Amino acid sequence: MTKSLYSTTDTTYTSLAQSCDLNYVKPFLPYLLTATDEGILVIDIKGEILFINHRAKKILGWRENCRLIQQYWQKLPQTEEAFSTFVLHHAHQSPSQFELTINDKVGNKRTISLQFAQQQTFFLVILKDLTEQKQSAELLHDLSQYDCLTRLANRSSFQECLHKAVVRGQHWQRKLALLLIDLDRFKNINDTLGHSIGDELLQQVATRLQYCVRRGDTVARLGGDEFAVILENIYDQNDAALVADKIISGLAQPFELQGRQLFVSASIGITVMDSVHADTETMIKQADIAMYRVKDQGKNHYQFYDSNMSALAEYRIHLETSLYRALHEHQLLLHYQPQVDVQTGDIIGLEALIRWQHPHEGIIGPNTFIPLLEETGLILPVGEWALYSACAQRQQWYQQRSLPPYTSISVNLSVRQLLSGNIVNTVKKVLNATGLAPQLLDLEITESMLMGDIKFAIKELGHLKQLGVSISMDDFGTGYSSLSYLKKLPIDTVKIDRSFIEDLPNDVDAASIARAIVGLAHSLGLNVIAEGVENERALAFLKSLGCDYCQGYLFSPPMAADELLTKFSKIKHRAFIESSLSTLHQYHPPFLQRT
Repeated sequence: MTKSLYSTTDTTYTSLAQSCDLNYVKPFLPYLLTATDEGILVIDIKGEILFINHRAKKILGWRENCRLIQQYWQKLPQTEEAFSTFVLHHAHQSPSQFELTINDKVGNKRTISLQFAQQQTFFLVILKDLTEQKQSAELLHDLSQYDCLTRLANRSSFQECLHKAVVRGQHWQRKLALLLIDLDRFKNINDTLGHSIGDELLQQVATRLQYCVRRGDTVARLGGDEFAVILENIYDQNDAALVADKIISGLAQPFELQGRQLFVSASIGITVMDSVHADTETMIKQADIAMYRVKDQGKNHYQFYDSNMSALAEYRIHLETSLYRALHEHQLLLHYQPQVDVQTGDIIGLEALIRWQHPHEGIIGPNTFIPLLEETGLILPVGEWALYSACAQRQQWYQQRSLPPYTSISVNLSVRQLLSGNIVNTVKKVLNATGLAPQLLDLEITESMLMGDIKFAIKELGHLKQLGVSISMDDFGTGYSSLSYLKKLPIDTVKIDRSFIEDLPNDVDAASIARAIVGLAHSLGLNVIAEGVENERALAFLKSLGCDYCQGYLFSPPMAADELLTKFSKIKHRAFIESSLSTLHQYHPPFLQRT
């Protein structure tokens, strides 16, 4: 076959050259046809190959026994008459290009273009391998539509889908819901454990989200740890609430990541479109406002947007901007609340609590600004400042002989401080700078703080214990930790959350929970502090349970350092009196009395 092909070469060249009146290039034509980067074939009307250059052989996967171009591609007309009609048709088209998708020798799909040009009785066929070009175009389209990490729709695709969904909803008068989902404490995980674990977590979250929605619903990743769900054709907001509940339940299950078990929750903001005047920008803004409302109220829940939230969102932005100035302008200060020995009435410790003295708005409570500190990252410098200030104040009081030498100081740690990997060095530095004995420092953590990475948290708490400081678990009973982890935690004290104390002893369920916590803690060798003690009957009941310590407005509200020092003797006297009186009328609800 090769011999017959090359025996016709001179004739072919002559015909081509004559038809173009290019006799002067004839000596160079073999070189040009071989050196070109395009595949070149010369065929007759029957499809028989008269000439083929090296590039064309590579594109075709040249086989020596092939005589006809149709033998390479089944998609070309196979009969002589049909092929002739096909070639003549494409030879006279402008542009005359025909694309074929084929499988190569190893089974990979390739896209080849054939461009026909008639030269008297011959046809020049130019072959191009468009595979890489097509793949690049598909990749660019893919990148423009999908998130490369999770394979969900990306922000651009999401906005397009939402716009179309809004138009459809308005046209067919059907309701539409948008859910914005933000993972709680994801930045702490990403910063502490590394981006590889963070990326794997996002992939698993994406998979779980897809299981929570219908096949036709849109799930998108907008960037970072923020996701969105578009629910079309819903009946009312209860349908959206059902999906939000499924998402929260689905994310509540632990994530297994590179040998670590992590717990992640989400804050979900929801808006429902039921107006012909709605638009995509408004829906996104409303869902975003509702989501931040959830974060302000404690995270791990969902909230529907209502019009009152817009004013709150503007106020939040105002506070966030003001916070950046607060630390540098010394607007943050510490208040201190005494902790009382239930049995003796002695003041054994003080808890340091951050307050914000805003120059125009007065005292702003921690529930308002602490979440903002967490989100902005300011919690790290503010947390270190609070730790140093509290320890330094404790030492100043001791040097002034204002407090008994055994009085400890309690300071709250944030989740970002605990998981930063630097908390041990920070505590060491503060203790050395202030001269406070480690045994007089109590660090308080919350139960939910441990869920970001409980194994890492246990390790860090163990290092802190080695320094000699005490560890207390605040808000006990409101988090998610299991008893199997509780016994492994290197803690000294549990603090019963005020929600279980404020209605004692009348609330049957709260009384049962308080009794169970005291019994569990003592069985593990831990002390118990009850927060939020505000009346004598609650104190008497807690004393009857064997609770070790209490703090609350019954003894003293949190006070600034100077005010506490002035009133310390009076507070101490009141604590002694209340403790003594509680012994005289210990309260045992009938349902808890021992037989």
